[in-house]
Amino acid sequence: MCGACNPCKAACNACNPCAAAKCNPCAAAACNPCAAKKCNPCAAAACNPCKAACGACGAAPAVDVSAAELAALADCVRKAQIKSYGKSGHWATARWKRFTTVSKHGYKSDTHGGRFVTNHVNKIGRASYTQYDAKDSKMPIGTTVAKPSFVVQPTGKVALGPLFIMEKMTRGFNAATADWRYAMVMPGGNLFGMTGSKNSAGLKFCHDCHVGGEDNDYMLFLPEEARK
Repeated sequence: MCGACNPCKAACNACNPCAAAKCNPCAAAACNPCAAKKCNPCAAAACNPCKAACGACGAAPAVDVSAAELAALADCVRKAQIKSYGKSGHWATARWKRFTTVSKHGYKSDTHGGRFVTNHVNKIGRASYTQYDAKDSKMPIGTTVAKPSFVVQPTGKVALGPLFIMEKMTRGFNAATADWRYAMVMPGGNLFGMTGSKNSAGLKFCHDCHVGGEDNDYMLFLPEEARK
């Protein structure tokens, strides 16, 4: 889970979202990624809730991995990801393996804790999603994007990261997130949170990042070099 060290052990991450209540990333504490409004969660700074150690998804070590190696690694961990996330009960964890993979290989995503992620889109949203940066594009209701992640340690060891999911819900679902429902499933199948449900406040940082893609219906697309 989230690296070689289990993030559900307090010793691994002082801001562990699975640990003591005082480390709840949405508690009134220094760990809180939802605290200071002036703190841009997508900024290249310590206040980035995904990149900093206090982020709900923690932070991954910096490593240098080639595109070919990332493609091989993504294939290598896929079966383990499917099995691990599938224990959560979230419907998408059983179906993302049949989504269209739109990434050629894993790529480093600072907004996902510096982890390597791959992008998978369901049939409903595939055509609209792959227009990428077309201005004012809208995603159809039912569009679902899944981003499984993995971590490469400096030693070369690979570990699973969380599965990040976003779904376009019907109009009126949640104005604060432009009707997107976010979810994060930890390795092992624990549902860390979901918009409008379990630990909804804990996923506020997701939309705080995605406001940067407002012109594209809050989509933050993968880099061009990683697109198929």
